Amino acid sequence: MRPPIRILQFALVLAVASSTTSCFWLHTQAWPAPMEGPTGADLPPDPHPHLPGPEEATVFRHADPVQFRPAGALAGYPLVFFEKKVRATAGACVIVSAGGRAEVLWPAGSSVVMLGQAVGWIGSPGRGEPLFDFQEVDRATLMLHAGDNVRLLGGALLFGDSGPYLVVRERADILAVKNQSKSSATLSYRDAVYELAPGQSVDLPIVSTGTAPSAPGPDVRTLVGAGFQVDATGSLARGDDASELRLEASSASELDGLGVRVRLQAGESATFKSLGEPPEPLPETPKPAKIAESR
Repeated sequence: MRPPIRILQFALVLAVASSTTSCFWLHTQAWPAPMEGPTGADLPPDPHPHLPGPEEATVFRHADPVQFRPAGALAGYPLVFFEKKVRATAGACVIVSAGGRAEVLWPAGSSVVMLGQAVGWIGSPGRGEPLFDFQEVDRATLMLHAGDNVRLLGGALLFGDSGPYLVVRERADILAVKNQSKSSATLSYRDAVYELAPGQSVDLPIVSTGTAPSAPGPDVRTLVGAGFQVDATGSLARGDDASELRLEASSASELDGLGVRVRLQAGESATFKSLGEPPEPLPETPKPAKIAESR
């Protein structure tokens, strides 16, 4: 008994529709479009010029979206799943959007891994520039080779010879730097230099005037107190005791130390004192006497 003609026509239409639908979905899965993110043309103005240089690095896209702007270019392009690695030179820019993850790796072994929103420039140490320059960052992990330094948000410089060093944007105006390595790191912030021992961390305010290291003028001299130092200009008479540094001005002078800046006129004075005294060393525990063994 032959099936009715209507049943055969319905089965043929269903088979054609199923074949067309499967081809459509297979094509979409084979060529997924990259997630959209900001391009190099959408970057905010950068206070530091980044010219092309000879130093080379490799940029990896670990998670979408990541944009790459070559050195000397005016705009960037996305790194897609089939081209997740690109060769870069000094002056190139890496742009990571929310949810993205990118890594910059140098031949000497230094690396910068950025998670979340971040904008960073590859520098030219041969021209005296930092190895990497952050313009924006949510979270980053740094591994540095001896002699390398990285410019953080605002301009502060981080020096180290190992890693990892963790950089986290705690708030809009606070940047946390944590030393997770087994050796010390140096942080140059405005007029202060901090030594971060293994396991230590510091919160750096991001101020509108910048956090770049300030170079002292030619007429600045350093006065050392009890556990602190004061940069001074002008004619000053110094009076000391065990814990204080007292300075009296005979002309217009300026003092900078312990986080404050003081301007003095002739006849005025200022006293600097450390906020805390170093703890006294603990007495040594006497060793127990050895008991002679009887034979």
